Amino acid sequence: MPNYLASENGITEIFSAENALIWIIAAGVFAVLLAVIVLIFFIKMRCREDIDPVTGGKNKTRFFRDCAKIVKKTPLEKLAMAVIDIDKFKYINDRLGYDEGDRMLERVHKTLSDCLGKDEPFARFSEDNFALLIKNAPDNEIANRLREIFTEFERRNSFFIKCPVNFSAGVCRLGQCKGKYDAVDFTMAVDRCKLAKKSIKNKHNSDIAFYDGKIREISLREKDFENAMPAALENNEFECYLQPKYGTHSHKIVGAEALIRWNSKEFGFVCPGDFIPLAEKNGFVVELDFFILEEVCKLLRRWLDAGKTPIVISVNQSRLHINDDDYIWRLREIVDKYEIPYEYIELELTESVFTEDADRMIEIMKKLHDIGFKLSIDDFGSGYSSLNLLKDIPADVLKIDREFFNGTVNTKKGRAVISSVVDLAKNLEMNVISEGVETQEQIDFLKEIECNMVQGFYFAKPMKLRDFDELWEKEN
Repeated sequence: MPNYLASENGITEIFSAENALIWIIAAGVFAVLLAVIVLIFFIKMRCREDIDPVTGGKNKTRFFRDCAKIVKKTPLEKLAMAVIDIDKFKYINDRLGYDEGDRMLERVHKTLSDCLGKDEPFARFSEDNFALLIKNAPDNEIANRLREIFTEFERRNSFFIKCPVNFSAGVCRLGQCKGKYDAVDFTMAVDRCKLAKKSIKNKHNSDIAFYDGKIREISLREKDFENAMPAALENNEFECYLQPKYGTHSHKIVGAEALIRWNSKEFGFVCPGDFIPLAEKNGFVVELDFFILEEVCKLLRRWLDAGKTPIVISVNQSRLHINDDDYIWRLREIVDKYEIPYEYIELELTESVFTEDADRMIEIMKKLHDIGFKLSIDDFGSGYSSLNLLKDIPADVLKIDREFFNGTVNTKKGRAVISSVVDLAKNLEMNVISEGVETQEQIDFLKEIECNMVQGFYFAKPMKLRDFDELWEKEN
């Protein structure tokens, strides 16, 4: 009789073995699929970490990795780092909107992608800065290549917006940027490019600068200035100077502008252009502004005590005050301490403050005007202020910037523009002063268009308070 039970057990064992094998294979396949999914996930995450969310291109982390790969196969003397910057990009954002600003950054990215070679990586580093690794060449060839990129972007961008866009760039050779163990320090290279780019400011007809030893010395000296300023204020190294303002027709002193000077015990006389931008950058300019205001109040108090009728003195105010909730309180505290009538103090605010937060700035100005301070717009014509904005600004004086004024009196169009600005200001019940006046020709033109006041080396340079006192006494 057949042993069916044994057969059944054998069949069961076979099926069990097959099932186990199937489960093992299935588990293996599942594990492989899971590993692939996890790998894909991490690759995507890694790629996402490497992507700039605005341009869709590489970010600086990926840029540095790519640079490291290229350096391994390319001699350092054949490579240079460059950082390019869109000048006044904040104005573009404020005027055209952040969406248009982002689209402009995308166009910059696309232009760089089309103009640079395979082994020339680039990435957006900050709001409007792009860093790129370029094949080294003589300075003039690198500069020409960068300018070709700028021109190409301007051509492409003109199809979208009519706003002119200017670029500046700093360049540094990688051989100048070795860190520990003789390895290339890419962060150092970018920083040095930025230092070179920073040196372009206040230079006309210059858009590209190359890092060298001189720029490094300037950078170290600037850091010394920054560190020394607080102690210098305590040690009375800063001093208030006055530059007279004259009636255009009378040639008599009708006011003055208070200016700060630094005669350092350590560095000697430091030019305002060397320390004021640094003070703006680190915020110390706020204390310098209040120092000058107090010096002016002391002078006005002396005049009042001597029975003199004071002239109005203008005091520069930094854009940084706009974010200080105690700003107006501190102003009043100083002026009230010396019991000075507010109308003898004119607060000068540069045109550029209105590009940052125009509504808040106008609100602050209205409060100051209601208190009794006189207000003036300094450097008008140097930036991008809207003429329409003037109707909302409670200013008493419009100050025409010297750059806006110089070189235009010889052209018909230039004279027409200045004349129109003067007429506009007068129709808005503002007085007008032209600064930087240096020639008789300029004086004659300003008389012709009925500009109220002039200020400049033609009449007098900034001077110590005692020298101003003597000059004013002699005139009276």
